[in-house]
Amino acid sequence: MKKSWMKVAVLTLAMSAMSVTASFAGEWGKVGQRYFYYQEDGTVAKNQWIESADGTGKYWVGVDGVMAAGQWVNTDDAWYYVGEDGLCLTNQMLKQNSDLYWLKEDGKMAVNEWVQNEEGKWYYMQANGRAIKNGWKLIDGDYYYFLKNGVMAVDALVPGGYRVGADGKWVQN
Repeated sequence: MKKSWMKVAVLTLAMSAMSVTASFAGEWGKVGQRYFYYQEDGTVAKNQWIESADGTGKYWVGVDGVMAAGQWVNTDDAWYYVGEDGLCLTNQMLKQNSDLYWLKEDGKMAVNEWVQNEEGKWYYMQANGRAIKNGWKLIDGDYYYFLKNGVMAVDALVPGGYRVGADGKWVQN
């Protein structure tokens, strides 16, 4: 009788542990101030992107399984930035201190490339991801002038008495 009671107790305990795990399967959980994502098999997701429930964004969980928030993430040979809510920022300019970074549609930081914002203003993102600001830059054989806010000057007279055309290129006299 004692053995069967013990079997029932152990079985009940095991079943309740499974139901706790199942309640977290494919869901977020919070421990203290940290968020974790429990996969369908009940394990904590680590070092990967987790798609948002509505499919409009993604979250990063690090090697410790903790959701990243308000920080840069380096994975797959690219840099991403996740906001304070943990969502990966996309299609926008990020300003940190006085530096500007462009985060593309997939969330990757733009490097060594031109980007255009919603207002049609052009920026050039350097190898370190920062926008060029306040000066000249030789890009693919042409000189361009960038204002102190990082915007490429167009059809203007710039410091030093030089002119740039509608395409932003230096117009040689």
